Amino acid sequence: MHPNTESQKLTRTYSNLLLIISLGFYLFFAFYDGAVICVDSPSYIEMNISREPLYPMFLAFLRFVFAGTGADFYLTAAAFLQSILAAVAAWSFSVFVGKKFRLHKVTPLLTLLLSFAVSLLCRFAAQRGSMYSNSILTEGIAISGYLLFFRWMMDYVLEPSRTKLLWCCVLVFLLVSTRKQMIFSLALLILCQLIVYGHKKQLPKGLGAAFLCASGILLSCQLLDLGYNFALRGEAARHSGDTRFITTMAFYTAQREDAAYIEDEAVQKLFEEIYDVCAEKGYLKNAAGKGWSDRVSHFGDYYDCIQIDTMWPMINAFAKERYGKDIVALNVYADEIMDTINFSVIPHNMSKILSTFADNFLSGLVTTVAQRNPILNWYSLLVYLLYIVLLIYHIRVVKDQKIILFSLLTLISIILNVGLVSLVIFCQTRYTIYNMALFYISLLLMADKPVLGRLQVYFHHPFLKH
Repeated sequence: MHPNTESQKLTRTYSNLLLIISLGFYLFFAFYDGAVICVDSPSYIEMNISREPLYPMFLAFLRFVFAGTGADFYLTAAAFLQSILAAVAAWSFSVFVGKKFRLHKVTPLLTLLLSFAVSLLCRFAAQRGSMYSNSILTEGIAISGYLLFFRWMMDYVLEPSRTKLLWCCVLVFLLVSTRKQMIFSLALLILCQLIVYGHKKQLPKGLGAAFLCASGILLSCQLLDLGYNFALRGEAARHSGDTRFITTMAFYTAQREDAAYIEDEAVQKLFEEIYDVCAEKGYLKNAAGKGWSDRVSHFGDYYDCIQIDTMWPMINAFAKERYGKDIVALNVYADEIMDTINFSVIPHNMSKILSTFADNFLSGLVTTVAQRNPILNWYSLLVYLLYIVLLIYHIRVVKDQKIILFSLLTLISIILNVGLVSLVIFCQTRYTIYNMALFYISLLLMADKPVLGRLQVYFHHPFLKH
């Protein structure tokens, strides 16, 4: 047999083995835990108008397919499909790393194990009681979708083609239609197009291509949103409530006298009523402690108390007095109320908002790589320093452009995601987990030659050879 054929056979065997391991891992937890209902799950199951369309549509499709079975069997089916998606995404990424970076044979397996480790941390260390892959949440598909997007995006940057760009665009469309947070993936794709065309010295063409891709993706997201609500509610309307996160930040940093900036008297009175409830119960920034840890903990502890327990019900009740049971009209008016509060109050509290953003951003950097506690905060600082040192080492010494690009884009992805989340909500792991596996995979790739390479020299172990 020709040596190359034997090598290809070995590679296929190795790849198939990794796929079997990945499927076994994720499906085991799907069997063990089943479909896990979380606090936000009912809003997706009930197809709430405040949710992006794709995940409710996914659940509705499964509910239709399994209509003849038990009442909740479709949720079990969703958990299994999400687990298969997670397995395929982790496997695909590990095989991609093995082929593109041509490092040691152990690297794809370690890459896969890092994806497993992130899932296990969520299941056990974070004490969630389940992995996201079998939770009825958008993270059930968005985390895997983002890993697939990053895989295709890297493939496009390293070896550009229209097919790879198309895959990237489709995945961004699916991600943004699943979670508004995933708009940062569009920003990352635009950056990659500028890198590709800038390298070719065709930057104007790159700007044009980025504009066309972004326009097509955003238009497709809008059309899906409008079509979904038209089919479900008889009116071509977008999902509502996007600004409620900004309004929560507005209340958290406001003073009661800021109501004077609101010209609409009815909305001004509503603002004061909501503010008084939040202030009395100690939800607002002026009740937070002085240290960074105390401030971040206070914001995270009381964010949902402001939005879900107080602001959202009171604004909805206010809107319902004028629009009754007309869901679309009620939510459009609620959005208008929140926009009025945002534009009136936020400009007068920018310093406090920026201060809260800075606290959140630092917290998000920690929760991207670990959990927030006194010991792991120091660990996070050290592991980021290690990351930067290895990156500088690769730029100055190793000069492996593929690994440099992978590590830089991972770091940019972390900054974009944490920055976006920090502006509007507290940075719990659920919102920052998208880059956790990528961060440690980047560390693995950067350590491969300076660390594993030295082990190969010292020990000459055949498992470490290329």
